[in-house]
Amino acid sequence: MTQEELATLLGVSIDAIGKYERSVSFIRGDLEHRLSERLDWTREEILACRGEWESRSLQPNQARYRLLDNAMVDEIFDGSWRNASLASIAMAEAELSSLPDEMAPNVDVFSPIYESFREHWGAIMADGEMVAKWTLPFLLPEDEALFRAGRLIEADLSVDTLRRPILPGSYFGYCPALIVRPGHEAAASLLLTSFVDFLESLANRDVYLHGLGTISVTLSGAQICKDLGMVRLGSHCLDDSFGVWELPGSAIPKSVFGRRSALLRRAYSEIHKP
Repeated sequence: MTQEELATLLGVSIDAIGKYERSVSFIRGDLEHRLSERLDWTREEILACRGEWESRSLQPNQARYRLLDNAMVDEIFDGSWRNASLASIAMAEAELSSLPDEMAPNVDVFSPIYESFREHWGAIMADGEMVAKWTLPFLLPEDEALFRAGRLIEADLSVDTLRRPILPGSYFGYCPALIVRPGHEAAASLLLTSFVDFLESLANRDVYLHGLGTISVTLSGAQICKDLGMVRLGSHCLDDSFGVWELPGSAIPKSVFGRRSALLRRAYSEIHKP
């Protein structure tokens, strides 16, 4: 519907609707019942909408953070997503320089993966620099088993050993990189939003995660896993301090992802009904 139609339906001005869309302001509490009565929204959807609005209501010092897109690639990386992917790997190398070779951000391993699975990663830019990123390829069943046993070696990954979610179904997502550079913690909200958008795009094609796994290699990484509600399965074979973590698909509705997205909460609750 148009802004005018929505404004009439909710009994507010067109200017107010524009402010809601731009996250300049949120609908007053005394009007929230109209979302339920006139748009058939549930209380959960209203709360999710408020949470999303809060995540997008950036503080003044956060406005500099932007999700990497085609326009920024043209501007900063000479129109080359390959150059952008190389920058993301370089950022990981700088932040995780002490890792063993088997788990290091190897350009020979990850550059082909980033290029072949372009939609499976996102990055946040600030002042022309990459300051945060996430990556989520999908593992084959045999590599999923290695992950759970704490024996997955990232150096063994390749384009040929990853799954491509063309058909609807259940997949295991492995996150080799979830990085927010020190001093850029304010970028985390936008990074999380871009990750949620990716999960929503999958759910719209009936592609779901039966598990989301990662390996923490730093104390801050382990804390992020805890904050996301992941469960520590054990230690990695290369180093006892490296943790193996998973968020089961059944836990997504009550996770930070489900709280951010009414779509994810409904979809994952439906497929995991008792």
